Amino acid sequence: MQIDRMKRVAIPYIAGLAGGLLFMFIHLPIPWILGPLLAILLCKTLLPFDGEPSSKLRNISFAIAGMQIGGTFSATTIDHVLPYLVPYSVLTVFLILISLVNAYLLTKWISIDVSTSMLGSVPGGLSAIVALSESVKANTALVTIFHTIRLMTVLFVIPFLATHLFIPNGSGSSAEVINSFESPEGPVWTIVILLAIFGLAYMLKDKVPAALVVIPMLIVAAFQITDFPLYHLPDSFYLFAQLTIGIYLGFSISVKDLARAGKFCGYYFGLTVILIGLSFGLGYLFSLITPVDLVTAILSLAPGGLIEMAITAEAVGGDPSIVGSLQMIRMLTIVLVLPVGLKMLLPYINR
Repeated sequence: MQIDRMKRVAIPYIAGLAGGLLFMFIHLPIPWILGPLLAILLCKTLLPFDGEPSSKLRNISFAIAGMQIGGTFSATTIDHVLPYLVPYSVLTVFLILISLVNAYLLTKWISIDVSTSMLGSVPGGLSAIVALSESVKANTALVTIFHTIRLMTVLFVIPFLATHLFIPNGSGSSAEVINSFESPEGPVWTIVILLAIFGLAYMLKDKVPAALVVIPMLIVAAFQITDFPLYHLPDSFYLFAQLTIGIYLGFSISVKDLARAGKFCGYYFGLTVILIGLSFGLGYLFSLITPVDLVTAILSLAPGGLIEMAITAEAVGGDPSIVGSLQMIRMLTIVLVLPVGLKMLLPYINR
């Protein structure tokens, strides 16, 4: 039985490795996340696929990715980020409000309830939004499908645009991304600290939003800022983490689920495209009113995942520590503040 389980876990890694190598060969962005994602999605859709994801490897990979981003911080990062908090927060709230207003206006054109439409259009925080959808009696299945549409669109469109807008000829190598995350080498014994950090993140994973990424990122960043370097994991660990995250995302997306939403898919794909365009515009504005460079500003406001946007920032010459910090603020705003506001607002709107 255990051998069968190992085979089912190994099969996705074989498919994901092939997808990552293909994406790297044809110079597509963040190949070790998007390549495995697409490979798993195609295998599930077109083949008799008997693979399954490993939750243990996924948890470890999220922590490694968080440590990878935390390793890009320096003593000057906090000084750089603090002046941007107020303008960034204002632009982030504006972006969220526009996405909610667009979703509300869409209910005037199609037969879908306001709660489902607005919850399905929030730029992030899927787990919290799905839980909220049940409490306000929205259609949880459609909310999940609309977020799947947003996730797929953002993951493929934003890295592609960023790569081709900010790197000549759209060329960027995965090896360059991995190597540029290196920090000063710490002593081997600090592996014990890294294990302790993972243990803490794992214990808090059900209490702190995105704890497996956020806690390792913040603690490793704190060590970096205080000039106490931790042991630098081999590059193969970071590649494996990205590969595992890509596989996990591939399993979380289903073409059958998209088909269930039928004609609604096109409308919410359109909302996502509008959201991406608006985030790019607000990113440009952010770069004008602050000293942040354009690519860092755009990726900080992009409605994508913290890990994916930070890795994309490193690939295209942005500052992954600033992108990671600001994306974390956006994520916490959506996960902690937005559900409370929507729970108060939606009953009033529905009346």
